[in-house]
Amino acid sequence: MLSAVFSLAGMLFAIVAAFVFIDVWSGAEEARGATYKEAEAAQLVAWAANGMPEPDRAEMIRLSRDYLREVVDQEWPRLDEVSSGEHARGWQLVQDMHDIAARNGEEVEDAPAVVESLLQARQERLALADSRIGEATWFALLAGAVLAGLPMLFFPFDRALPQLALTATVASMITLLLFTIQQIERPFAQGRVPSTAYEETLTRITPP
Repeated sequence: MLSAVFSLAGMLFAIVAAFVFIDVWSGAEEARGATYKEAEAAQLVAWAANGMPEPDRAEMIRLSRDYLREVVDQEWPRLDEVSSGEHARGWQLVQDMHDIAARNGEEVEDAPAVVESLLQARQERLALADSRIGEATWFALLAGAVLAGLPMLFFPFDRALPQLALTATVASMITLLLFTIQQIERPFAQGRVPSTAYEETLTRITPP
């Protein structure tokens, strides 16, 4: 009866760990897509500025380039360490773009909309950077890992060495799995998602 309980616990742990691993792994692809969406939005803001009178046209293009440069040079190196509300200059640059777009809404009707799309893309990227596995999920993983490893102590062995080797192997595999999940749960950590989208967009926006 006890062995059946431990076997069920091990199976449930494997299922939960697999779902969590797949979820955090796919998070990197979602984060990469968010970077291209945000960079494209910044480019559309610069293109929309072409219909504005001077000096707003030049200022809008400059703000777009400054925004991309701020993301690459300042936000990216500490994106996984700073909360979404602490990137003050990036938010201020978006606000400045919004003010210019609002002033020129009659000349360029889509200007406010493209700035809004940049704001939404920025919020999405920062939300992904703040994403973590919940405490309840970690509790389930750790408790499941303990229950999955306990049966190794109850296997009948004539000698201690085979039991020790089997227990160490299972424990190492479980530890490696949990360590891998912990390392990849934050999509922007460890350089998993590069700032390539912003750098490429910078080359396409001609300075005013």
